[in-house]
Amino acid sequence: MPTIRQVAECAGVSIATVSRVINNSSAVTDEIREKVLDAVNRCGYVPNVGRRTTSFLALVYAGPFSLGSPYDSALVEGMVQAMDGTDLDLVILNPMRDKRPDETYTQFFLRKGVRGVILRSTVEGRPMCRQIADEKFPAIVLGDHFEHPTLPFVYADSTDPSRQAVEHLLTLGHRRIAFASNEFEDGDHVDRFTAYSKALEDHDIEVDRSLVYHVPARKPSGAQLLRTMMSSTHPPTAVFVTDPPVAVGLINESRNMDMEIPHDLSVVGFDDRDARNYVYPLMTAVCQDARQLGYDAFAGLARSIDAGAGSKTGDCVSTCWLEINNSTGQPPVESLRILPDGTRLMVG
Repeated sequence: MPTIRQVAECAGVSIATVSRVINNSSAVTDEIREKVLDAVNRCGYVPNVGRRTTSFLALVYAGPFSLGSPYDSALVEGMVQAMDGTDLDLVILNPMRDKRPDETYTQFFLRKGVRGVILRSTVEGRPMCRQIADEKFPAIVLGDHFEHPTLPFVYADSTDPSRQAVEHLLTLGHRRIAFASNEFEDGDHVDRFTAYSKALEDHDIEVDRSLVYHVPARKPSGAQLLRTMMSSTHPPTAVFVTDPPVAVGLINESRNMDMEIPHDLSVVGFDDRDARNYVYPLMTAVCQDARQLGYDAFAGLARSIDAGAGSKTGDCVSTCWLEINNSTGQPPVESLRILPDGTRLMVG
């Protein structure tokens, strides 16, 4: 493990100066602070906390916390599995709550005894990711992806199977296909909407913005989505739902509305693990292995720390796949509005 003396030698300053920078003393200039923190990150130095030298990787949400989602639960399960093969532990930090206004992210992570961070981000959280990368603190972005010269990304590419999912619905005869994604935008959901739009465009169908929905990734949101869609004046005949809890909530609500899937509505969902197997009918879904993503993020960051500072490591991009099951079929012969109480009304 690198020592404070090695950091001082790397930065060309005294040990006392390194200590003052780490402890956020105002007695150093911005130039010296930046030089020392750069040396800290290049050396991989972590200060002693109490009587032991800590060896933590931190899961940091650069946006809304979503630990309760099946996706994040699977990610953490994968991280814990990868942790067993290292001498590192996993902690969860909230810089938006705990970071002091006058300290850098590097100083904050050093104060917490952290050697590297796994960043879960939405579009709104990307500035935090970029700032951490600019400070050259070891980091990896999990789930989201965007252009950056040094940040590595771990994500599943769902573009092609999402396009295949919409093409599957088009081949069955559907033309009014709704799209539902998370209320918080990230690279994954952008990819899925791009694929949806491209598949429609290839069939000379213009995207109808009245059929595009953004909802919280919860089961009740799926129930409300179904009620909203099917009671509209011109309901869709199919829907592509890009969050597993929303898809499950939608299919479960169909029974309360006396609907038959896929006779009344075809549903393509998204599945991070095995949610498709626990609804009736068995759900057609674009699938990914979220547990493997968590494993790859933790293991990749651990390897990067062991290797020391350098240029950007390669992104880890896994594949998704389309699994066709029983929740998709041909569009209904008659166009019907279905109200929340199950009342059916002819359209037109």
